This record gives sequence, C-alpha cells and structure tokens, in this order.
Amino acid sequence: MNRTWGIVLVVWNVVLTALLALVWYSTEKEDGGEALASPVPSTELDDHSAVMDSIKRGDSRIAFFFMDSVQQDFVMVKEKGELFRSEGQRLENQLKQKLARSEARYQELMTKDHTYSTKAEIQADEQEVQNLMNEIQVLQQRGQEQMANMEVNMLEEISEEIMDFLAEHNERAGYEYIFSVQSGGQIWVGDPAVDLTRTVVDGLNARYLARKKVPATKEP
Repeated sequence: MNRTWGIVLVVWNVVLTALLALVWYSTEKEDGGEALASPVPSTELDDHSAVMDSIKRGDSRIAFFFMDSVQQDFVMVKEKGELFRSEGQRLENQLKQKLARSEARYQELMTKDHTYSTKAEIQADEQEVQNLMNEIQVLQQRGQEQMANMEVNMLEEISEEIMDFLAEHNERAGYEYIFSVQSGGQIWVGDPAVDLTRTVVDGLNARYLARKKVPATKEP
C-alpha cells in the first residue's frame, strides 16, 4: 500500500472514531436526562432580577419568586425547550447519516487493491477520503454553532418575556425590588408572604397564551 495512502487511512480512522464517540456521548447524555434536562440554563436567567408584588419592609418593598418554578411551569420555556431538543436530535441524526455513508465509502476504499493503481488514481482516492473527513467536520461545526445560536436566542426571548411582564405588572404594583431566586441558592428567603412565584408563573402563562391565540396580521 502506498505510504501516503496508509497515513491518510490512519488519520481517517482517528477522526471517524472521535466523531462516533461524540455522537454516542451526546446521545447517552440526552437519554440520561443530563444534556438537555434544563432547556434554560439557570445561571443565565438568574442574572435577570425582576420587580413585582411585595409587602412593606421599612422604606423598601421587596419580594421574590423562584426561577425553578418558572423554568418548570412557564409554557414558553417548555415549548422553546422542546424545539431546542427537536432541532438537536435532527442535527444529530443528520450527522449520523453522513457518518454512515462516509464509513461505507471508506470501507470500499480500504478494501480497494491499489497494487496496479496509477499515482493519479491513488491520489484521487486519498483526496476523496480527505474530502469525506472535511465534510463531516464542517457538518459537525455548523451543527454546534447553530445550536449555540439557537440557545442564545431562546434565552434572550424568554428573559425579555419575563422582564416585559414584570414591567407591565409593576406599573400597577409600584414595587422597588423583586429577586429571582433558585431553590438552595445563595439568597435565603424566610417570609412566604412575599413569595410571588405563583403570581409570576400564572401571569406569564396568561400573557403568553393570550398572545398566541391572536392571529398574526398580514402586511399589505
């Protein structure tokens, strides 16, 4: 076997093994409920403090709500999370199909007898293997970038929805501080009278679902 050809095949094996391992790893994590268990990373949404109902505490009106419950019960979060998982599965299946086709073609080239092949033929086969590797890597990179962008946009949309609702509600309530907290987080809350979690969740869902029922107007 041509020495250069042998090196190309070794590199192909390494790349293919790594990509297959990546696909398997991502599938295992999703099946185990770890990779996408939370469609909205809590660290992102926790950064958005909000303002809502509360009771008088000296000169300040302070309240809180649990972001865990918003993540769990807000319909928009569920829908965006399902869309995110669905798109991730589609891209993963696309990569698996490409890997399967590339592996089949690689096996053909692997078993091909190059004893009487011309230099040009050997170089053409080597180039084909290289092209297969490049195509898979490009497909993988594009998928990762697409999912990253989708996640960023999803977080922005959800955060904007929460902030818009809170701003609208606060026009009537006039509160100074509302903290979004996580169960077991660093903020300790001791008075259930200022827990507005259910108010926030119900208000978000009512606002979001009402807007979904309104048909989109067509531009002339």
